[in-house]
Amino acid sequence: MRLKILLISLVLSLPFWWGMNVLAENLQDSWFEEELNRSLRISNRQTEELKLEKELQQRFKSLEINAKAAILVKINENGQEKILFEKDPQESLAIASLTKLMTALVVFDLDEVYTESQPVKITKEAVEQEGKSKYGELKIGESLSVKNLLYIALIESSNDAAFALTEPIGRQGFVELMNLYSKKIGLENTYFVNPTGLEPDNPEELKNVSTVRDIVKLAKYILVNYPQIFEITTNQSYEVLNLDNTFHHFIPENTNELLREIPEIIGGKTGWGIEAGGCLLLVLDNPEEEGSYFVSIVLGAEDRFAETRKFINAIR
Repeated sequence: MRLKILLISLVLSLPFWWGMNVLAENLQDSWFEEELNRSLRISNRQTEELKLEKELQQRFKSLEINAKAAILVKINENGQEKILFEKDPQESLAIASLTKLMTALVVFDLDEVYTESQPVKITKEAVEQEGKSKYGELKIGESLSVKNLLYIALIESSNDAAFALTEPIGRQGFVELMNLYSKKIGLENTYFVNPTGLEPDNPEELKNVSTVRDIVKLAKYILVNYPQIFEITTNQSYEVLNLDNTFHHFIPENTNELLREIPEIIGGKTGWGIEAGGCLLLVLDNPEEEGSYFVSIVLGAEDRFAETRKFINAIR
């Protein structure tokens, strides 16, 4: 009797176990199909990215850049770099007003010393810096906020404003900090003697120097840690205010003329000097790949904007 009941139970349960087996097989097939499709999607995306990379590299093979040194780097969302073009990447050259990016970095990082609203008194030494403003000279004895001095230094490339920013801790101490930050960031061939980028009258004397490879590192560091610096550099104009918010002067245009024609720019800085020639750093958003961007640098160019346009045309 028990055997009969057992046999009946076994027969009755067969459809259940058969159904469970079919369900398991279907689930397994579905999982394998989903995994296969996911792998195909990843493979297709990687293939497309590789194709785009090869196309980009091909465009740069015949590119002629006449600057003394230049580099174009594509950086993805994970910070990985792909060098698309480089010329004399380790040559140490004068960098003129690209210096002011490090000046701004020191100010932003020393938040125990500097605040945006903090007043800074303009000294005789600051006013005596070469390269007077075209739009509104600083005057001995007046005070402007750190914020306004940063905007003047980065948009107008004012040497007066850059020097004035050193006043709270003193010029020498400030320059020492610039070199300390260089080591911290890993700028192996960069050296600063002033916060402005001005070149000495005697060409044998020390000047601010760097390489295009080092400047890429500086640009990445700023973008990750102090993107506000690059945000300032993308202002095409700016109204400078006194401490009481009254009008001081108006900066009608940025020294970076490419801002008016290239919407992808998310940061940059110009520089020029007798020895340095034309210098230009640009950081450009890459609309083709979310989270990635390009860093373009030319040093020692006769026409820094024309040389940089060659890079941009190749990217596009």
